Amino acid sequence: MTDLLFEIGAEEIPASYITPALDQMKVLFAEGAKKHRLEIHSLYCTGTPRRLTLFAKGLPQKQESITEEIQGPSAAIALDKAGNFTKAGLGFARSQGVEINNLLVKKTAKGEYCFAIKKIAGRETLHILPEILTEIIKNISFPKSMKWKENGLFFARPIRSLLVLFGDKVVPVEVNGIKADKFAFGHPFLSGKRIEIPEADWDLYKQLLKQEKVTVDMAERRGALRTKITDLMTPYGASIDDEELLDEVTNLVEYPNAIECKFDEEFLDIPADVIETAMKEHQRYFPIKKSDGKLLNKFITALNRDESNANTTIRGNERVLRARLSDARFFWKEDRKTPLEKRVEDLKNLAFLAKLGNYYDRTNRIVDLSNFLSHRLTNFGTLTIEDAALVKRASLLCKADLLTQMVGEFPSLQGIMGREYAEWDGENPSVTSAIAEHYRPRFAADSIPASKIGAVVGLADKFDTICSCFVLGLIPTGSQDPYSLRRHAYGIIRILEEYGFTLELKEILSQALSLLPTFSERNSEHTIREKIVSGIKEFFRDRLFQINIERGCRHDLVNAVLNSGAGFDDIYDFSQRLKTLSGISKENWWHDLVTVVERTFNIGKKASSIGSVEERIFTEPEERQLWSVYKKNEADIRKLIDGKRYEEASYEYYDAFAKPVHTFFDRVFVNVEDEKIRNNRLLLLKEINELYSAKIADLSQIIIPNNKPASD
Repeated sequence: MTDLLFEIGAEEIPASYITPALDQMKVLFAEGAKKHRLEIHSLYCTGTPRRLTLFAKGLPQKQESITEEIQGPSAAIALDKAGNFTKAGLGFARSQGVEINNLLVKKTAKGEYCFAIKKIAGRETLHILPEILTEIIKNISFPKSMKWKENGLFFARPIRSLLVLFGDKVVPVEVNGIKADKFAFGHPFLSGKRIEIPEADWDLYKQLLKQEKVTVDMAERRGALRTKITDLMTPYGASIDDEELLDEVTNLVEYPNAIECKFDEEFLDIPADVIETAMKEHQRYFPIKKSDGKLLNKFITALNRDESNANTTIRGNERVLRARLSDARFFWKEDRKTPLEKRVEDLKNLAFLAKLGNYYDRTNRIVDLSNFLSHRLTNFGTLTIEDAALVKRASLLCKADLLTQMVGEFPSLQGIMGREYAEWDGENPSVTSAIAEHYRPRFAADSIPASKIGAVVGLADKFDTICSCFVLGLIPTGSQDPYSLRRHAYGIIRILEEYGFTLELKEILSQALSLLPTFSERNSEHTIREKIVSGIKEFFRDRLFQINIERGCRHDLVNAVLNSGAGFDDIYDFSQRLKTLSGISKENWWHDLVTVVERTFNIGKKASSIGSVEERIFTEPEERQLWSVYKKNEADIRKLIDGKRYEEASYEYYDAFAKPVHTFFDRVFVNVEDEKIRNNRLLLLKEINELYSAKIADLSQIIIPNNKPASD
């Protein structure tokens, strides 16, 4: 077995491109190896801003030889009556490049056919690798690529070298006139040397590069940076609080180092969020904060060289940040001259989406929808009248900071600056917090709004965005979701779940759509609106399924709750029923419960959709007994369901019906010839089934181990 070392040397690749490119390299090589029948012991990819490296351990020296059978003409055509090959048979042998004695007649499902037996000898791996590696270079995709030398090759940055070793042999790869060899390059500033790598030895490769100031292994480089940054932060009681930033700067350097810098204390009168954003987003600096979270006038920057010119580097970084903070201080001072409330009218000058007006129109929709939600929640006692008034105020001001100079410079601060300016204007603290919170969650791991006021405004904002995009046909497809509608739906689901808001999805969507100019101006659009509501509900259905699968829920449990009569229109109620089902699915009576609902569903679905059970038609004691059990327990079970006591309702249902339902099926023949008796029995079973499946879950969706779905 022999190892492969493959390095693409390039001009500096953007940090965000590196990890996705390495993931692609790994997949592309594995696919190419499989295609060419090459087994791999292990595969590892790593990189720096100037190189993408793949190391494959344990490749064979050559492919396995294989024997291939290729079907040709039928025996009746390939052979004559005497058993000799005809022109058709001989022609088939020639076309496959085999001798006559390598033709074989075999029986198939369609009769006897002539087969060519071809022995394909394995090729040398050294001669296969150029094809695999060239395809990798051609097929790695980047967010943006460059084309040079007019030969059609696109890559993130111009390729400058190729190191390709199979054992101690150079693999003959050539791309863009660059031929592979056994040389890599050290750090461009601290070394500049061309290093000979004698063989495909991973440890030796890392060692030789490290001697030339390159830490090629990404995990090692990240660890070294973490240690250096932590050492600088520890004296202040601070620690790294942004792992994504650490990942990014890891791919900005080859020689992991870090230095401490500072800025003038006078800039600390700017909101801390502004200073941190200027540091992280614009310069990739690490702020230093005390253990209580208070920002210090110090920061750390990753360094791609040693400390020989540290003072110059420190001064340069401090100068750059000073300019950023000076601008931010100016914006902070100027923006506060105009209260947020006075900016609302000017939102007319900020476009939203084509045909859907401007941000002033959008603000009015958010206000109206927030009021609608507040009214519903107030009726349920979830929100107070005082809170509803604060929701109205927060929804009016929630987008006003989009017109500030600060948000123009730092777009990620929208909402956050709204809070800061609202505080300056003397707004109620609950309103100021809600302005910042209504954007949450901004990403998967983000928290939801911390207040009910922020949660309601956030719901209105997200519902308006989703409805607006669906009206314009801007619907997510595949991996494409330019308006982050999946994230908005995720936020809505989490807010409804965690706050326990009882709201009807269809009702909210209808209201949100009615506020859009497309519908508010024309009353004849009811049918179209219903169609869009249906489409958005399907979108939420898919989101609920995917989110809960990612949380670790069984797919059949999720489907059972989604397909119940209650469905998912009340998302909080849906989540409670799913939680209950996940819990009781571990109980020893679970399978009996599933069987009751399954059996009554399978036969009850044949019942007429109209009519009710008539006791006078009963002819068997078992059906009278089952109907008696139903009448005795129905009210109690419905009361438990109405009280959202789903686990108790499930157990009561099981306890009441498990035995009598099985007894009924064992002793009563349902599909009798008498239509009235047959339908009456079917209606009885349908009533029993719907007592559970209409309000809790359709257990016919459940997959019992080693069985098909119950509905089958």
